[in-house]
Amino acid sequence: MLPADFPRRFFSPLTSKHRASYIHVLLSVESVLEQSKRIALPRTALLTELRRKFQRENYTLDVSDEEEYDEEPSGDFIQDNIAFTIRLFLRSEWIDVDETGDYSTDLAFITSYGKKLTKFLKELTKTEDQSGYVVSTYSNLQQVRAMPHNGFICVQNAYDSTEHLLTNLEMIYSKIKKYYTAVLANTKPEELLQEHLYGYIQDVVDKLVFPIKVDDSVDRFKGPILSILLDIESDTALLEQVIASAVQTKRVRSRDDGWDQMLKMLNYIKYNYNDIESYVQQLDEKNQTYIRVTRQKLTYMLSMDTSTKGDIIEILRDAKGHAEDEWRKISYCISLFDVTQVMEVSFYTPRKRRVRSDEEEMPIENSGSVSQEQIDELIDARVARYTVAGVNNYIQGILGVQDAVAAQDLALENDDDYLMAIFLAMNSTDRRRAYSYETTDNMTAKSGYSIPGFVIKRKRNDHYYVNQRMRPCDTR
Repeated sequence: MLPADFPRRFFSPLTSKHRASYIHVLLSVESVLEQSKRIALPRTALLTELRRKFQRENYTLDVSDEEEYDEEPSGDFIQDNIAFTIRLFLRSEWIDVDETGDYSTDLAFITSYGKKLTKFLKELTKTEDQSGYVVSTYSNLQQVRAMPHNGFICVQNAYDSTEHLLTNLEMIYSKIKKYYTAVLANTKPEELLQEHLYGYIQDVVDKLVFPIKVDDSVDRFKGPILSILLDIESDTALLEQVIASAVQTKRVRSRDDGWDQMLKMLNYIKYNYNDIESYVQQLDEKNQTYIRVTRQKLTYMLSMDTSTKGDIIEILRDAKGHAEDEWRKISYCISLFDVTQVMEVSFYTPRKRRVRSDEEEMPIENSGSVSQEQIDELIDARVARYTVAGVNNYIQGILGVQDAVAAQDLALENDDDYLMAIFLAMNSTDRRRAYSYETTDNMTAKSGYSIPGFVIKRKRNDHYYVNQRMRPCDTR
């Protein structure tokens, strides 16, 4: 939803046939203000500077055929068009005038929404670049513990960098698709090579793909980022200090609002970096497809093969020069088929039929509330399976003849495996355990489950308690 104070005619100049001219004038107004080192200029001075700027650029502003053109000819064509454009900007609230002060004329300045528009227009014309979003996320999260009084800003910056990274990855995909389409459209090998070497390599590989793989490497910084996130989320005292500082500096409305925003940002970063490889893998696949199609088409263009394959390539190369009757004659001699890779989506899947009926809707019965005693009974019944002896038996089974097993070697296929990994850590302080437990910095994720990294080693000197009394581990 747009804000309540959003200008009603804000988009009018952008819907005009002269929108390119209006955009140029708006950016020129911003340039004049920046060069004069002023936020606002007298209206007459602004008109004069715009005229001088357009004369230096040899730019002709002609909007005289605009439907709302209400300028009476004064004999100065350029001045009339600039004056009308400024009035149009005033009506659209791209700029405004300040009538307060001791000036002979009103002061003209760009409004807040007009400034946002200029920023957006500059972003459209700027060449995309992988601007260190991953490193920025890592650096900001590192500063949270070092500067807890600015911790909320650091987390917010890391959150923004993650959003920009995902947006940038989507833009890279779109750029690769654009060059892929250009490959199919090119009909000359020199055009194809020029588009690839001076377009794709410089515009996509050097500026976007290479930084993600090397300088701003997702693979290199993913583990440290997730490790820092786990450290921050598990330190309640640190989060309380960060949120208290944010409340004091009015960055959040209240303590509850601070907790809500903080957990939302931390979980957003963790959720996206857990599966960041899926984004990068999709880009790699698109890049490989582009390289394969480019190489294959270039080979076909330069083919000197005189075999049947070469003859077919030559026929297809000259396809535009053949009349439809000639193709009909060729169709009696050969049959051409489009062969693609067989994938899961290639198979026919029957559509599920939906049966509508006029029967009355079945009411949803309220299952009632569950008491705390029932919840405690369910928990006790569940944890009763994870006794000290049961955990030790599990350890003996996964160790086998090995002396040590890491977290990434465990099977995390269901809830029981996940709970067993938790009880391994909880039992690590029990003197009757048959193993030693050492934590590591990395995280392990399998089948949708995520656990901290650890290494379990067999005890050589301690005997294994087989006949101990079965009792549940203390979970509270």
